[in-house]
Amino acid sequence: MPKRGGGRPRNWDHDHFEHDDRTHSNNTRRVSFKTGPNKGKNKFRNWKDPKLLLDDDIDMGASGQMQQPRKGTFRGRGGRLNSPVPRGHGIPRKKFIAGLLPWYQIIIPYGAKHEKDVILKSLMSYISPEVFIPHYYKINGNAAMFYVDDVKIAEKLFEADRKIVMSDGFRLVVIVRNSAPSVTVDAEMKEKMKQAMVKRYNAATKALDLTKFHTDPDLADIFCALFRPMIMLAVIDIIADNIPDLEALNLNDNKLHGMEHLKILSTKLKNLKILYLADNRIPYVGSLDALKSLPLVELFLTGNPLVNKFNDHEIYVSDVRKKFPKLTRLDGVDLPPAIGFDVSEDVALPSHQQSFLVDPAGQDLVREFLTQFFAIYDSESRQPLLEAYHEHASMSMAANYLSNDGRNSQSTRLNAYISNSRNLIRITERESRRRHLKTGRLQVVSFLSDLPKTKHDLMGFAVDLIVFTPTMIVLTMNGVYKETNTTGNPTRSFHRTFVIVPNPTGGFCVVNDLLYVTNTTKEQEDKAFATGESLPASVPTPAAAPAAVAAAPAASDDTRKMMLNMLGQQTGMNEFWSMNCLQETGWDFQRALFIFNQLQTEGKIPPEAFVK
Repeated sequence: MPKRGGGRPRNWDHDHFEHDDRTHSNNTRRVSFKTGPNKGKNKFRNWKDPKLLLDDDIDMGASGQMQQPRKGTFRGRGGRLNSPVPRGHGIPRKKFIAGLLPWYQIIIPYGAKHEKDVILKSLMSYISPEVFIPHYYKINGNAAMFYVDDVKIAEKLFEADRKIVMSDGFRLVVIVRNSAPSVTVDAEMKEKMKQAMVKRYNAATKALDLTKFHTDPDLADIFCALFRPMIMLAVIDIIADNIPDLEALNLNDNKLHGMEHLKILSTKLKNLKILYLADNRIPYVGSLDALKSLPLVELFLTGNPLVNKFNDHEIYVSDVRKKFPKLTRLDGVDLPPAIGFDVSEDVALPSHQQSFLVDPAGQDLVREFLTQFFAIYDSESRQPLLEAYHEHASMSMAANYLSNDGRNSQSTRLNAYISNSRNLIRITERESRRRHLKTGRLQVVSFLSDLPKTKHDLMGFAVDLIVFTPTMIVLTMNGVYKETNTTGNPTRSFHRTFVIVPNPTGGFCVVNDLLYVTNTTKEQEDKAFATGESLPASVPTPAAAPAAVAAAPAASDDTRKMMLNMLGQQTGMNEFWSMNCLQETGWDFQRALFIFNQLQTEGKIPPEAFVK
């Protein structure tokens, strides 16, 4: 007597040749001691990976097989455990499980003894009204085999197992496996593919129709499914060699799933503008990223899972157009014109300019304004800036850290600015916003005087003069400066906007000042103060505020005396040299102070100017 539970697992690849399942019955009870299917480790633990399925087959299981009961779950007569399970004792039949591959292998054990037409007619009759195309029918030993490319048909055939009684009294066993035919792409196969593609090409429209390519009659004896990357790449090579100017390609209904290997289309078929991908298995809009480089104007995607993932059609259209900006037709529907700039790809953009002047006539005025303003701003006292601001001027400052800034570094902290920052995203309360807005020249200059002492890199300024009229000038700039009285002399980045109007007493003054401060990037630090500290005459930078601090009216004797004393205090020069400096500048205090700073930097002021 053989050992209980002995025998070997049934393997349909071999054992189906010995299968015998007659419908004739007799009174002799047959007892089998063979075990069920092999219960070892999960051989197909990665069966959900479609890449693995291209090379491995998944046995969907013949529906006639019983699922193996767990040990100890059935107690036979006499209470003995692990007795053989009686047939039909409530054990459910195996269920059909759809695979990720779109192909299924159908195996008919002992199908060789029946004619092909007899087997197919019997199957067709059972699943009617459904119909199917048996691909690559062949006889292997005593078994008949073929493939179907539809999951619904595969399930119907799975359910037909042992349901069809043939003329000889045997029940037809039908085994369904999730498997694609094997293929080797050689020169002979490529030639057959090429001949099939020739009749599908329309030279007048430069269009190639490869809809359901694997069903082409000329390819009946070879497996030529385009969802297999090696076959698709071979097709692309054939197209590139023979019709490189192809403009339209139809890949509808080819079970396409992965798209990554189609990146090569943008380099092989540069003129491709129309692409049909309907009725495939493309899962996500992100899968189309491989095609983004194609200049597509028409695309067809209906029938793909990705379309059903959108509840809002407008969002679907928007997401697809983000990947293909030139798209004018999607799924057979004309799209509204995209909002954007119609600029051809080969148009050269204007060259980069550090500064922009809306009117070249403002160059000298801007230059003079920036030179004078920052000469005073970078000096020991900013009080002289009172003359540069309008009586009702307003000024605000905002500060923020760079997103990648190391805030724990002492030198990069913006403590001196953050507490006074009028960042409207953070300062939401109306009264706080009012307090952070400085109004009137006294408040403005007082606020500026409390900020850290600075030294600006004038040569690094990027200046734009965006408005230049007789009644108003708008000047924006950005650049870097160093804090001269802070430990480590940190470098800061800033952006500043001046709105400048004529001064009723002559000259110009700032009516609005907006300042933004943040940390510098590594690139800004490396370039800071690399080209000098003054604005050369050739730089068309400030073209904005005409001598904003200039053109003071004729001063009285008392005013001159006051300016003389103030210049002596700020420069350290004696009265004689201070008088000469003011007289040569027409008693323009700010200009005199600027000239002093410039000459002092160049070492052109003699020592006797400081002897009192």
